[in-house]
Amino acid sequence: MVKKFHETNNCTLVQRAWRTKYNVRTAPGYHTIRNNVAKFESAGKVLDMHPGRSVDTEEREKVKNGINALISARPTLSIRKTACAVGTSYSTARSILIDELHLKPYKYQMCHQLKATDYGKRLDFAYWYLSRPADTPKYIICSDEAYFYLTESTNKQNNRMWCESRPDNRIEAPLHDSKIHVWCAISANRIFGPYYFEETVNKERYLKMLQDFFWPKLLRTAERNKYYFQQDGASAHTSKIVQAWCSLKFGRKFLDKKMWPPRSPDLNPCEFFYGDILSLWFIIRCRTQ
Repeated sequence: MVKKFHETNNCTLVQRAWRTKYNVRTAPGYHTIRNNVAKFESAGKVLDMHPGRSVDTEEREKVKNGINALISARPTLSIRKTACAVGTSYSTARSILIDELHLKPYKYQMCHQLKATDYGKRLDFAYWYLSRPADTPKYIICSDEAYFYLTESTNKQNNRMWCESRPDNRIEAPLHDSKIHVWCAISANRIFGPYYFEETVNKERYLKMLQDFFWPKLLRTAERNKYYFQQDGASAHTSKIVQAWCSLKFGRKFLDKKMWPPRSPDLNPCEFFYGDILSLWFIIRCRTQ
């Protein structure tokens, strides 16, 4: 393009030569041709200049050391602010962080906030657990509950319709999603549940579930007298009537609200794969009905 323009000094002839050389119907416009010629005459090349200024090896090493010092002191500093602080471009700072310093951007991990009194309870529970016989983990029944939403989710960002004009199609969605409350308990060798609550869970309905559903299943289990029972600190679980019934049935093998540390989902194995178990069970139940 540049060579032909300097030979002819005519954009139309450049376009004709372009179509002939590359056997195409379209060619660069006048504006494109003149811009590339001007860029070549000023910079000696037609490629776009990258933002920022180039740095030599010695200066790049200084920039690298500066970035390393900044990130070591403040790991949460953004690439753009880091580049401004050391006086380099964004792309150079990013290249140094990834290719030379071999750093990766990690996200914060979320966890439950513990109160001052929780640490002592967790420590007491750890000492109690270590004082149990070696086969105790086999006989701990951990329970948990979760909501499963029955309303089909709709993502407006991913759902698109390709039309010549705006369609009138709509997706009706209820004001409140339909959901079901599911309870389940697991031990090392079996699953108790799931149990579906048709109504809001309160202490009376939860106790009735334990009496009519969970306890008969446990009575049919071998070595039932060796089992411990755990539940979290939900208000229905910590009510007096529920705590009294569990203490009567399990005795010292009931992890009551005084023993089980609050805000401790990391101690309950249900938190790690509970949703997968119940999702599979729920799908099987729906398909068989």
